[in-house]
Amino acid sequence: MGSGANIFAALDGDFQPLLACGWLLSMVQGTTVTVGLSDWGRGAGPCARGFMDLHILKRDDDDEALLHAAAIEARRLAALRPGDGALELSHGPPVGRFDLLLVGRPPVGRPLSGNPAYWNADAQRFRAVLVAPREIPSCLGRRVAILANGPPRKLPSFGIAQGLFPTISSVHLILDERTGPDRETEWLRRLDSRCPVQVSTVRRTTDAQTAAIRDVGGDILIVERPARFWSSIGFEWRLFGLLDDTPGAMLFTL
Repeated sequence: MGSGANIFAALDGDFQPLLACGWLLSMVQGTTVTVGLSDWGRGAGPCARGFMDLHILKRDDDDEALLHAAAIEARRLAALRPGDGALELSHGPPVGRFDLLLVGRPPVGRPLSGNPAYWNADAQRFRAVLVAPREIPSCLGRRVAILANGPPRKLPSFGIAQGLFPTISSVHLILDERTGPDRETEWLRRLDSRCPVQVSTVRRTTDAQTAAIRDVGGDILIVERPARFWSSIGFEWRLFGLLDDTPGAMLFTL
């Protein structure tokens, strides 16, 4: 990714942090951020699979009110953070392919899969997903943490982050505690970071990983999908366990 990135920000619920993330991304040269509604509308989710289509219960004027509020917030952001960025509001669902899907953070205790935009997303249309933080960010992509696992390899999510966030100043790599010195060296070589990298090792439990994430801080956490197929099956559960305790935004590939 890099110049020419195309991003879709899906409005839903608390949209102020999402719009702030979109505005910060739009200030990167060559990046286009389109703000619009989810494919099935707010609140549809899994129920729209044919059993109970809540989408028909949603009034069109709700969408118009949401877009109107988003337009007001976008103008406020433009006044607060002058620059070359711009958010383009769309009255329809996303059409075509995008490099990134930007979605709002779910309420505490709720899975990300409840977000209709994420539920309906696929890798053919979006390369990656960025989950906005709960609070309005003042910066994005300067201090990056990476939660990696498995054998050393190139991380597609970090390559995407390098294109989206040219201001990355530090990277903290969190590895399995069983990672030996040789593998750690190979991880650093494969990462090919253009800035200082700090390495931590933790037990592969949700509690240990979330504690490490809190200690590291940072405004972007990259969660890489496991390399092994059987490990990747539980990826959605990992997201559910990590989202509530991650202070910053979260980036991962589809």
